[in-house]
Amino acid sequence: MPGKAQQVCPFLALPTELRLEIYSHTLLDSPAITISSAEVTGTHPDVIHRLHGNKRTPFPGLKLNHEPVIRERYDAGVLSVTTPATIPATSEDYGENERWAHGYSACPALLLVNKQIHGELRSHFNLKHKRNASVFLSFPAGLHIFRTLTPSLLRQARSIHIAGSYSAVSYNPAHRAHLPNAEQKALMSSQHNCRITPDSADQLSDLVKCLCGPDARYDVEFLELRIYYTGEDSYSTVWGDDSSPIVIALRNIYTGDIGITVYRGRHGTGVHFTVKRNDERRRRVSTVWRRLEEGQRGEPACGNWIVDPKWPSWEDQEEVEGETVLTSQPLNSAGSAAS
Repeated sequence: MPGKAQQVCPFLALPTELRLEIYSHTLLDSPAITISSAEVTGTHPDVIHRLHGNKRTPFPGLKLNHEPVIRERYDAGVLSVTTPATIPATSEDYGENERWAHGYSACPALLLVNKQIHGELRSHFNLKHKRNASVFLSFPAGLHIFRTLTPSLLRQARSIHIAGSYSAVSYNPAHRAHLPNAEQKALMSSQHNCRITPDSADQLSDLVKCLCGPDARYDVEFLELRIYYTGEDSYSTVWGDDSSPIVIALRNIYTGDIGITVYRGRHGTGVHFTVKRNDERRRRVSTVWRRLEEGQRGEPACGNWIVDPKWPSWEDQEEVEGETVLTSQPLNSAGSAAS
C-alpha cells in the first residue's frame, strides 16, 4: 500500500560494524585446521558435568568421555597417538568447538541469503574463490567429526591430510583370513559415546569418492593418508583386509597420481599414501618400501611416525628412493581400469 513503511530485516538494521563482527565468528580464514578428539579428564563428577551438564549430550561415535577438538591452526598434539591429547573437565575451551559446530554448517549458506550480505562478505572479508585451507584429521575420530559435523569445509579445502592407526576387527593377519566380527562390533559399541560405533570404512570411502571418484564434487588438490598398522604381522593387513584404509582409498580413486611409501618395522607397518588429481584420465601408482625404525633404545616410540614432522607444509614432497614400482592404468569410458 502507498505510504506503508517497508519492513527491514532486524539483522540488516544493525550497524555495519556489528554485522561484520557476527560474520567473523562464522567464516573460515585459516590456512590450516586440525580436527580430532580428546579425552575429558578429572574427577568423575566434573567429567559427567562437562559431558552432560546444561542439557549437553556427548558427541555420538567418539570413545567414551571424549569430545571433539577443532583448532583453527595446525596442532600436532591432537593428532598424536603416542601422547594422546586430553582436556581438563574444568576447562572452558569447548566454547570454541561449539561455535565451529554451528558456524561451519551455516557458512556456505551466508553468501546465498541476499545481495547485500553477499556483497559485505566479499568486500570486507576478501573471500577467495580459490581454496586455501589444509585440513588435518585424525583417524578414525577426526574423520568421523569431519564427516558429521563440518562437511562444508570441503568447499574451502585445498588439501586433506588423514593420520592415525588401524587395527583389524574382522581380519586375522596371521592366518590371512576374514573372521566373523559380530562380537567385536558389540564390544566396540560399548566403548563409544551413545553406544554408536562410526563406520570409518564407509566414511573414508565416501570422502575419497567425492574427491577422486568418477563424479568428484570437490576440487581438492591433494589427499594424504598416514596410517599405522599395529602388530608384527600387520603388513598383510594393509593389502588383505577389505576395511584397510589403504585398500579403501585405492578402490575409490578413479584417476590421479598415487604415491605409496610402505614403512616396515618390528612392531608395525606405516603407509604414507598420497594422491594428486590429474586431467589425463589415468591412474599412475608409484610404490616404495622402506624400513621403519621405532620402539628400540634411541628410536621414536611406536606409532610416532603417524605425525609428519614436515607438517603443516606438504607441497614439497619427499624424493622417491629405494625400490620403486610404477604402474599406469588408462581408464575406459566406463571409468574402470583397462586390462
